[in-house]
Parts: sequence; C-alpha cells; structure tokens
Amino acid sequence: MVYQQVQNKPTAAYVLSLLGGIIGLLASLAFLAFGIMAYMALSSYSDYYGYYYGIDLGMFGWGWTTLVGLGVWMLITSILIMAFAVKLNSNPMEHTKWGALILVFSIIGVGGLLAFIGGILALVYKPIPVAGQPYGYAPQQPYAPPPQYAPPSGPQNITRICPKCGRVVNENVKFCPHCGNQLN
Repeated sequence: MVYQQVQNKPTAAYVLSLLGGIIGLLASLAFLAFGIMAYMALSSYSDYYGYYYGIDLGMFGWGWTTLVGLGVWMLITSILIMAFAVKLNSNPMEHTKWGALILVFSIIGVGGLLAFIGGILALVYKPIPVAGQPYGYAPQQPYAPPPQYAPPSGPQNITRICPKCGRVVNENVKFCPHCGNQLN
C-alpha cells in the first residue's frame, strides 16, 4: 500500500527489539534446561536416598517447577517481542501500537534492556511518508463536483416551422425569410 511506505524505516527500534527477543529466547531455553536438570537430579536423589533414610524431598519441587515455569513464560514473551519487532519493521506507520506491545512484553517478560529500549525508540519514532505526504495520508480520487443542472440563461428565441417551405423561423416574424409566405 502506498500510504504505509516511509522514507525512514525504524531500523534501530527493530534491531534492538529483535536482539532483545533473541536474547530472551536463549535465556528461556537455559531456564527450561536448568529446570529439567534440577527435576532429574532431585528426583533421582529422592528415589535413591529418600526412601533409604525416610526423607521426602518433595519440598524441593518448587525449585524446578519455578525454573520451568519461568522458562515457558520467557519463551512466550520473547517470541511475541520478536513478532512485534517484525510487524514494526513491515508496518512502520503503526509504530505506536507495536512499540507499546514491545515495551509491555519486555517489562512483564524477560526481554531485557535491549527490547525495552527498542520499544521506547518505536514509540518516539517519527515516520516520514514517501513523497512528503502527511502522516496517515491515504491517496484518494480527485474531487469532481457533481454536474449542475439549471435552466439556460439569457433570452430564448422561440421558433416555429414555415408551413410552405418547412424551414425553422423565429416566432416574432410575419413573413418567412426563405419563401416569403405570410405567417400567422
């Protein structure tokens, strides 16, 4: 669409938000891996030593559960931050919406400082439309006023037809100028 093209793309906001999303994605995978390793270590320890000494290590379940839960939450928010960054780059005229979403998900998720700065840059970005069109300009058809129908102006010549020669003559003449016939 013509009205979504801009001369200056929000490159800094796009790159920082995308990098923040990628770093958050890697951190979420690390949290998931540590959570799974903690579960495997605690469950094998509990199975091996817990029953022998009569110790139940169930109270340590919150540790691996927290790590896995944070990992899943970080994974979801990081993917959303990256998706919003791509939408910002493809549709820069809606920079306010995508910047606000990047900012919110970098705060409630773990997108990090890079995504936070990218969201702020997207919010303060000023697009310059192609060909100097005003912000939010959508090309339209040129305005053409509707045709005016009015009676013709000025005096009108009322005409009649000569009965002898069949030519058109003015109403106010007494004789036909073509054949000389007397008109009533």
